[in-house]
Amino acid sequence: MTRSRVLCVSGDRTTRAAVTLSLTGAPVNVVIAQRAPHAVSRLQEESIDAVVVDAATVSDVPSVVGAVETHAPGSPTFVHWGSGDDAVVSEVVTGSDTGRDDATDRLATLLRTRLEADADPPLEASSTASDDASPSSRDGPTVQDPDLPEELAAALGAVRCRLLDVRSPGIVERIVREEWTALEGIAFAWIGEYDRGEREIVPWLTDPDATSWPLGRTFSVGDGTYPLLDEAIETTEPRTATEALGDAPLGATARERGVASTTVVPLASSERVYGVLMIYADEALSDADERAIRSLADAVSAVLETIAVHGRLDQQERARQRYERLVQTAGDGMYVLDDQGHFTTVNDALVEMTGYEREALLGEHASILFDEDDIDAARSTIRSLLDRDAATDTVEMTLETKSGQRVPTEAQIAILVHRGLFHGSVGVIRDITERKRNERQLRERNERLDAFASIVSHDLRNPLSVAQGYLDLIEQTGSIEHVPEVRGGLDRMESIVDNVLTIARDGDWTTDVEPLDLESIADEAWDHVATEEASLSVDGSVGFEGDRSSLLRLFENLFRNAMEHGDADVIRVGPFEDGRRGFYVADDGDGLPPDVRDDLFDPSVSTGSDGLGIGLWIVSEVATGHGWTITATESENGGARFEFAFDD
Repeated sequence: MTRSRVLCVSGDRTTRAAVTLSLTGAPVNVVIAQRAPHAVSRLQEESIDAVVVDAATVSDVPSVVGAVETHAPGSPTFVHWGSGDDAVVSEVVTGSDTGRDDATDRLATLLRTRLEADADPPLEASSTASDDASPSSRDGPTVQDPDLPEELAAALGAVRCRLLDVRSPGIVERIVREEWTALEGIAFAWIGEYDRGEREIVPWLTDPDATSWPLGRTFSVGDGTYPLLDEAIETTEPRTATEALGDAPLGATARERGVASTTVVPLASSERVYGVLMIYADEALSDADERAIRSLADAVSAVLETIAVHGRLDQQERARQRYERLVQTAGDGMYVLDDQGHFTTVNDALVEMTGYEREALLGEHASILFDEDDIDAARSTIRSLLDRDAATDTVEMTLETKSGQRVPTEAQIAILVHRGLFHGSVGVIRDITERKRNERQLRERNERLDAFASIVSHDLRNPLSVAQGYLDLIEQTGSIEHVPEVRGGLDRMESIVDNVLTIARDGDWTTDVEPLDLESIADEAWDHVATEEASLSVDGSVGFEGDRSSLLRLFENLFRNAMEHGDADVIRVGPFEDGRRGFYVADDGDGLPPDVRDDLFDPSVSTGSDGLGIGLWIVSEVATGHGWTITATESENGGARFEFAFDD
């Protein structure tokens, strides 16, 4: 035989034990939840056949009842008030209990019988509905309070039962007004909301036609107009006036209508004041009246707190959903880390950026994407934010994808702090590959500018000094025999200027890439050099893609350097002999000067007045722009050999 599962919801160990003992020997298993959220979770996740709620220790009874209606409809549900001999139990009937099967009816009867044995007066059922539109619930059976006169206990029980699943402040006001003003000796009752910003009480008037009392106004708090109201709000304790009715809101009206006492009771939780309950009585209130009003205020406060909590949760849920939509649709990668650096949230953009599945990142430490140095930098940034009480800061980090690719990124980090405690961080990751490329290009251009300055101050100075010296000699002697030397210096200056302008104009050496072959480009460059002192030998060809204009300059500079600085007679061009992809340019000249071999491609390097550095720098720049690796070595004839290896 399957045993039924009965959920006991109570924060009191004694009550839980009493309920369990009362069901000893019955074919049921009792499961426990100490608080309403725990009970709601069990109802969502487990099979529950019946529920007993200890209202004395569970502040949010409506949420439990609502969870029963949603997740265990038709399950017998009993609300337990008080303890021991003063225990009162009410079965909650919501309309969803109709049409129960025989097993559920038997379980309800069992619970009613067993709990009734521990409750005095006997168990009675109370009807509840979410809006409870009936004027009063006292026409049917209600929860009784043995410490109160029958009429007050009935009114209090009716309010409690009608408030069980209320979610609207307006309904709270209507229920309290209907039940309490129906009592003999009560002239009027109303509820007002406390507006902290304006420091005033705003009456909830859901049915203006139901009363002739002038409630279409607000009542100030803290300015001395209503001392009774001021004291109640300040102390969160009830205050009653019997003679000084003018100290309370609507005092003049109350006096005109023969009211003998006015009571204001704060409606509050441990964290905030929600409003006040105002009671106007025809006679001075008895001790029983005051106890009943306090109990009424406690019940209303609990419901208002529940409504407020639900409102905040709904608002937070809407905000969370809105932020989640923003996060998921954001173009940049976004994540949330806990206080130990583990991923708790990642968006689609970060998943796409990293190549990992979402499930593979969630729960993992940030070190799955970033190396230790970057993580240390992020920790330092977070510590700085905490120390400075700042909101956000930015740090550059290199992200390693699942495939091993390293992506430069910029992370904007914000910290999550609640009540002074660090709970984690939020980051927005942006790929800055393009920015880094632009920065590198700008840096390279600036280096070129520095090189230009060096060229102008060094390489141009030598031929200029030579030309000036010969001009001075011509002026002194009147002979023109040194004119060729002057012209040679000027020609050298013109060549240097042409090279500098070439670099300035063609910072990007691969702007127009096309299929080329080694033999044709070498022959074309040789025609531009046009020398009779040396010969070109092409020992084969190889195909590649490149920028024709810049490659012509590469070969022209190599050819000129071989003849002008190496006195070469034969210049050889051909593909690598060992099968590697690439080509060489070699000569039979004097070879590379030993003092410049280590800095051969530095634009500041020069060999006296002739200037070697600028030409070979252009060669290096063109090769690098094509993605080739250039190496300078000695040829088999003792001359210079330049090798250009293609990067596969």
